[in-house]
Amino acid sequence: MLAVIGMVAILYCYYGGEAGASGDAPWEIVEMPVAVSPGDQVSPAVSGSRVVFNDTGRSADGWVVMKDVFGGAESSVYGPGVSAGPDIDGGFIAWQDADSRVCRRSLADGAEDCVVSTPAAELALSGETAVTGEDGGSTISRINFQTGRSKKIDSYSRPGMRFDPDIDGTQAVWVRMRGYGTSYFEPLLVSYDVSDDSWSYLSQVGGGASTSGESLYQRGEPSIDNGRVLYQQRLNEPGETWDIFQAEPDTAGLPVVREPGDQVNPVLADNILVYQDNRDGHFDEAGRWVGEWDLYVMNLDTGEERLLCGAPGDQVNPAIDGDIVVWQDNRNGDWDVYAAALSPPDGGSAQPDLTLSVGPVLWDSYADYAAR
Repeated sequence: MLAVIGMVAILYCYYGGEAGASGDAPWEIVEMPVAVSPGDQVSPAVSGSRVVFNDTGRSADGWVVMKDVFGGAESSVYGPGVSAGPDIDGGFIAWQDADSRVCRRSLADGAEDCVVSTPAAELALSGETAVTGEDGGSTISRINFQTGRSKKIDSYSRPGMRFDPDIDGTQAVWVRMRGYGTSYFEPLLVSYDVSDDSWSYLSQVGGGASTSGESLYQRGEPSIDNGRVLYQQRLNEPGETWDIFQAEPDTAGLPVVREPGDQVNPVLADNILVYQDNRDGHFDEAGRWVGEWDLYVMNLDTGEERLLCGAPGDQVNPAIDGDIVVWQDNRNGDWDVYAAALSPPDGGSAQPDLTLSVGPVLWDSYADYAAR
């Protein structure tokens, strides 16, 4: 949480670790507001220190905006009219406009490539390729910006919904609801190689049925980085909640985070995992787990987990690149975009020996923080 007194920013979501056994200086995570304009700023994505988001305060139809985490003015990218995205990767921003064009703009020279595709609600970008999920969950499409073509790579030709696409390099992932006759549909993770159009399941096929006759598992929100896929999974029985699992072919997944309440929306950068968590909630009268969403961070190499931000209200839709985490936050009423910088004192990248604790910190300006 942030309060501003004169020119001094008081940052409450701060975490500084103690020196390691070798005497190394401590780690820090410092929170910064990115977009707190009137109306809602939603769906943030990050690459380096650049953040893109959909500003529905500028237009109810959506507006793509870019801003640097460490300050400076907002930059209008495209608007009005955004149906999916935005995402940012490798010096490019991508989104789908109201005319079903998936567009990619170069940050170097402003050149823009647009490809007409099926109307989408979800979009992920990696280099020359974007994958989209159609509104309603019927189709996953691949957009090739080199050839200027769009191709349906999974659709209702195989019964069941398809949703939650992500991509890293040449590997895309999403969830496919596989039907078992008229009995039930089972959510399975699909891995697709854009280089040769091959695909395989990352989940065990035929996981069984719940006591209600539905699929034994619910799955969603796969996130991929360097071949590792994490996702949210729930045993489809009364009183069960969502947890974070790692995909492993021919299994029901390997548990990564299993805490009280729900752990959802995992995002990955190398060995660092960030996710939404409402473990401080409770079961309501209908037997559903409810509570405000916080963000947690975990080092996957050590299994160490810490609260990233537990400000009032909800912190949702995290994204991560390197040492920067961004998310959507309604602590002030409307949805805003906040960021946290995971920073070792020597200015390097995040390493496995992450340790965190809590305390306040003061900065005269964000430029001072960025330049240290």
